[in-house]
Amino acid sequence: MTEMQWDLSVLVDSTDPEGIKTQLEEFVEESTRFAERYRGRIQGLSAGELKEMLDAKDTLSLKYEGVLTYCSLLFQADQGDPVATSLNDASSRAGNRVGQNMAFLGIDLGKLLLSRPELVDDPVLADYRHYLKRYLRSAPHFLSESEEKLIITKDRSGIRAWSKLQSKWLSAKTFRPVIDGKEVPLTIGEVVPYIYSPDREVRRAVYHALGSTLGDDQLLWADALRAIWTDHQEMCRLRRYPSTLTPSLIDNDVEEGTIMTLMQVVKKNATLCQRYFRLKASLLGLDVLGNWDLRAPLPNTEEEVRSWQEARDLLVSVYSGFEPQYGQWVQEMFDLRRLDGELRKGKRTGAFCDTWVRGRSAFILSSFNGHINDVYTLAHELGHGVHAYLYTRAQNPSNCQVSLCVAECGSMFGELLLTERLLQDAASKKEKRQLLVKVLNSFTQVVFQEGFRFFFEMELAKAVDEGRYLDGETISGMWVAAQRSIYGTSVEYLPENRWDWARFPHHYFSDIRFYEYPYVFAQLFVFALYRLYKEQGREFVPRLNNLLAAGSSRSAAQLAAELGFDINEEGFWQKGIDQAEEYLRQLEELS
Repeated sequence: MTEMQWDLSVLVDSTDPEGIKTQLEEFVEESTRFAERYRGRIQGLSAGELKEMLDAKDTLSLKYEGVLTYCSLLFQADQGDPVATSLNDASSRAGNRVGQNMAFLGIDLGKLLLSRPELVDDPVLADYRHYLKRYLRSAPHFLSESEEKLIITKDRSGIRAWSKLQSKWLSAKTFRPVIDGKEVPLTIGEVVPYIYSPDREVRRAVYHALGSTLGDDQLLWADALRAIWTDHQEMCRLRRYPSTLTPSLIDNDVEEGTIMTLMQVVKKNATLCQRYFRLKASLLGLDVLGNWDLRAPLPNTEEEVRSWQEARDLLVSVYSGFEPQYGQWVQEMFDLRRLDGELRKGKRTGAFCDTWVRGRSAFILSSFNGHINDVYTLAHELGHGVHAYLYTRAQNPSNCQVSLCVAECGSMFGELLLTERLLQDAASKKEKRQLLVKVLNSFTQVVFQEGFRFFFEMELAKAVDEGRYLDGETISGMWVAAQRSIYGTSVEYLPENRWDWARFPHHYFSDIRFYEYPYVFAQLFVFALYRLYKEQGREFVPRLNNLLAAGSSRSAAQLAAELGFDINEEGFWQKGIDQAEEYLRQLEELS
């Protein structure tokens, strides 16, 4: 095992595959006994008895958390390993059976809270107060236990199958850009580095290949998207949700008014995005930016390549500079081999951080090449790790279910801390320009690209609700219109890139619609927090600690209120925009 490979053995008593499968069966059996003990009894529980049941639920989840995490991470690390694949499949089957056994819990708990809402504020249940409030919000939309079980069964061969088909089909596709006169076959994962190529013609060729190849399979992409959205619409009607957005709002613990205010601020500030794109075009020596230039580096970019050790030392120092305890936790994650940065065949693409609640720690997967993007990725995922260290120490497991809107706070704040350090250390205007372009590339991608994708999904929802038929060309028309609503005339598009919607996996996730706005929310939330940090200095540190340690015990609105903000007001979100504009002004001064 190298220093760039994680050690998953701490998650299980033994790594013997048969022993792990036995534990998974024991999990199913224990969930069956839990169900036998509480099914039909929850309505009559006192506050103390309800707390006892919730404690037992948490204890059960902690007991088998390690083995479930082991199976998942082993597979993510090498999807071609037959042992990992077998264990991941066994874990998935066990999880489905446990889910069916526990289906009664949410339904019966919801009925209890609807009939006795005063339980939410009972002092005996203080540690579960917000957890119960979130359940109370969901309760009117639960179906019967038999119906919920049928939905679990239906989804396995329904929308989940469509989601898997899209993913498998995309991963199996070969894109063939013509580079230097030769056709270069690339998988979707291999395409990514070319998007950042300094050669404009290479970038253009790759974007052309992406769009034209996706267009060839428009029937499949459209059918998959239409099936998933139609299923979502029907489930919303069955569960009596006010709108197709409602289940996402409940999952993310936010209100519709907040999100509409947020997205209105994004639309109002589209000119900031366009201003940056025009500046970047000028820096690249172009009259107008092509959509294939959005991630382009500046000309004559000289990028420092760092070793794993150098990246480690830098990030420990960055986090320690903000809060020494953060630096100690980052150091510990490296020392205990909680990170896997090694490049190897079979490893899944991208990066993620997986919280280990029982271990009060986290595991991080990335693919480290030593480039600045890789260092930023590590900074981001380590921020998730620090967040996990804080809330797993302060909360019970039920309060460790952090919504996407809050989950990105530690990670994105970590990226800004890294930017601050690198700007301080930059030896020339050229280096500072490169860093500011990187930051603004990321900001515009998260806030404005994810923003127009939200508006795109809103149009999809409206079309399905009105019974319009969504074929490939219709969906592409919605996609282009949503782009134009934000980018205006600041970007020139290749015609074939109207099919770009087909390659984003978030559009096909089987269990959630409107995946985008939590990232917009988090980006502007964190930029606003960072601006507050620059105003308050060290006084801000314990306030961020409290926010991150809260886990899911309070909503984003409550967390913001504790900092003196109202996220229902445009002024709060504008504060995040103002921080981005400060970076843009710095870039303009250096250009």
